[in-house]
Amino acid sequence: MAIKEVSERYLELRQNALDYTFEQMNLQLENDKQVYLAVFDIPVESAIIGNKTKTLVLVFGLNIHIYCANGDAVTGLEQNAKAKQAMQSLFISCPQALDEMTLTHKTDFYESKNVRAYLKTRKGVYFKELTGETKKERFLEMLMRNVTEEVNFRH
Repeated sequence: MAIKEVSERYLELRQNALDYTFEQMNLQLENDKQVYLAVFDIPVESAIIGNKTKTLVLVFGLNIHIYCANGDAVTGLEQNAKAKQAMQSLFISCPQALDEMTLTHKTDFYESKNVRAYLKTRKGVYFKELTGETKKERFLEMLMRNVTEEVNFRH
């Protein structure tokens, strides 16, 4: 029997975040490059089965959540003023990376040793596995880490 790396609850929470639309948020977007949702699947160093991934979900101006592979959810992280400031900085700056990302309909979870970034605009979801090969990938990962450091996320 195969060991399950992520729970059904985790997959459901993650997909619900990716399915969230700017219309549901009642958000008016200024242009096709304005990012309103950022989802980062982050590999975690752990010896615990089912705890090898966490997902950071950022909803423009609203929420910072972390979903754990075992189904746990940490919400309300936007209450931390420095974390909220780091999130705002990410949303202001991350559109710079869109030209190196791929517009995709494939948002299914998969295991990887790299961070997987999903940035959502009104055109759809842009995806990039962050290997660190380009300056824009490193920049996007740095923006993400600024948020995770403020919420004391360890991986």
